[in-house]
Amino acid sequence: MSSSSRRLTSLDGLRGVAALIVVAHHVSLLYQPMAATYVGGTLPSEGSWAWWFSHSPLKLLTAGPEAVIIFFVLSGFVLSLPVLKPREFDWMAYFPRRLVRIGLPVLCSLVFAAALALLVPQIPRFGTSAWVASTSVYPLSIERFVVNIDPLNADVALNNPLWSIYWEMAFSMALALFVGLAVALRRFWPLVLALAVLSTFLGIDSQGKSFRYLPAFFVGAVAAALFPQIRKLGSTISSWRLGHLVWAVVFVGSSLLLIGTWLFPGLTPIPLMLLAGFQPVAALLILICCLEWAPLAWLLSVGPLRWAGLVSFSLYLVHVPIIITLYYLFPTLSLPVVAVLAVVTAIAVSAGFYVLVEKRSHTLSKITGAAVARVFANRNAEAAAPDAQQTPARELASDPRA
Repeated sequence: MSSSSRRLTSLDGLRGVAALIVVAHHVSLLYQPMAATYVGGTLPSEGSWAWWFSHSPLKLLTAGPEAVIIFFVLSGFVLSLPVLKPREFDWMAYFPRRLVRIGLPVLCSLVFAAALALLVPQIPRFGTSAWVASTSVYPLSIERFVVNIDPLNADVALNNPLWSIYWEMAFSMALALFVGLAVALRRFWPLVLALAVLSTFLGIDSQGKSFRYLPAFFVGAVAAALFPQIRKLGSTISSWRLGHLVWAVVFVGSSLLLIGTWLFPGLTPIPLMLLAGFQPVAALLILICCLEWAPLAWLLSVGPLRWAGLVSFSLYLVHVPIIITLYYLFPTLSLPVVAVLAVVTAIAVSAGFYVLVEKRSHTLSKITGAAVARVFANRNAEAAAPDAQQTPARELASDPRA
């Protein structure tokens, strides 16, 4: 594998690692002390294992919401790159392809989650963590299932991670606007990053989710518009004698910045929210390190991590229903055993889900996109034909292209 292709392949590995972190995050929420850091309750006591996994660099292993920000920046980057290539981009094929590519696996994951909820009733018992209780669905009704399908009124209790899919689709449908703005503003990228930080801060402060999440996608789109410059900068840094040390410092620093709000829990709300505003920038720096730092790119390109990236969307869609189901199915097992069993089962099921659902939806999306594009092409050709027939002969003779 060439160095250039390895760099792009490393993003698959990054996606796989992010998906595994999300799984670890939700597994950790089986424990009430960990759940309390998100949904309220008695917080972990200082020095306990839950405290170390919440307020030290170990938080990187279970930083699920922060890993989602990495997903958003990645989506902004990889979806924008094809649009920016010299060849003409087929928008008529893109939109139906994207809808089918995401929508069909999401629908199947909801059916999967509903089936598990019907097979194993999700009735909270004494000692159930607040997160498990809030994610349990009982009784399951047709109305409850239908509201999960509605992206504008989704009840994500049936499959908790689907909240992020709404923002993926919102960005996907507005891709042309994001890429156009990214190209227009790429020369002012420091200002763009500053505005992304400000917007994310305001979104957290006001609970305006559009201001909080969409800047991460835009940061990725700007990175795609600046991809040649990023490559040039990466090559320059790698050529330095201390290049590896520089990359290591940037990678570690950006990783800690990503979870900065957890490392300084004593800060007042405003500084904490401002620190959280830097998460899209931190995710972008991590992405650049994965692209340009050769040892990291090589590590993320190894077989297991590439495979994890391949099934990452499937793993993202199926793991929470599995965690919840196994918790209720084996009430006498200890939580560590349930956690290990859930992780192993989720990975195995995601492999099957990828083959049976995601891979087939990818093929179907290509067919659908090509069919829609062909319909529009034929319609445009038919509309142009009468105009050509009505063109006066003298006009054709005077046209040097005739």
